[in-house]
Amino acid sequence: MKGTERRKELLEWLAQEKNLSLVEIVERFEISKMTAHRDLEALEQRNALKRIHGGVVAIDKPAPPAANGNVKQGTCVICFRPASQHLLYSLTMKNGEQKVACCPHCGVSAHLMHGEEVAMALTADYLTGRPHPAQSTIFVLGSAAAPCCKPSMLTFEDTEMAQRFQDGFGGIIGNLDDATNFLQEEMSLHRDEEGCPHCAAAARKE
Repeated sequence: MKGTERRKELLEWLAQEKNLSLVEIVERFEISKMTAHRDLEALEQRNALKRIHGGVVAIDKPAPPAANGNVKQGTCVICFRPASQHLLYSLTMKNGEQKVACCPHCGVSAHLMHGEEVAMALTADYLTGRPHPAQSTIFVLGSAAAPCCKPSMLTFEDTEMAQRFQDGFGGIIGNLDDATNFLQEEMSLHRDEEGCPHCAAAARKE
């Protein structure tokens, strides 16, 4: 595993566990303590984590305020709605800044806005609320179940559960790239209609 891939996986792991010991890191990645220290030092310099004696802890940062000052910690960076555990989507930028979205719809919107600035992203399983990497999640796109922004975009950790949900509520199954393409197409088709505040704004910029 390359160093960049290892550090990315380490950040995803830390985001879930909130703290890790040096021993755990060494054992999981099968690296020396010196290599682990170099990785942690590089990530700390990016303000992506904080080193403590014997390990590291995650750094939780609030989403930055918008120009109108309406964004509060725990509200969506796209549409300013409160974020809930079963729909939560969070992004960590390459500079260590963290952004929170109310649902996968707005999370993917944030991906489109920030592009290569995004270092990693976590989403929650719609059924269990358990966080996991967005890059490996299973999306159900455009189903009849729309608990937040439309079109509905829900995420599942388990493929079988995603398929069962699709059987009941419709939609299509895909990965993060499919979700990005799906949202871009929706934004293009409905650019003149009322809908997600970000979709309308993004369409106007094109």
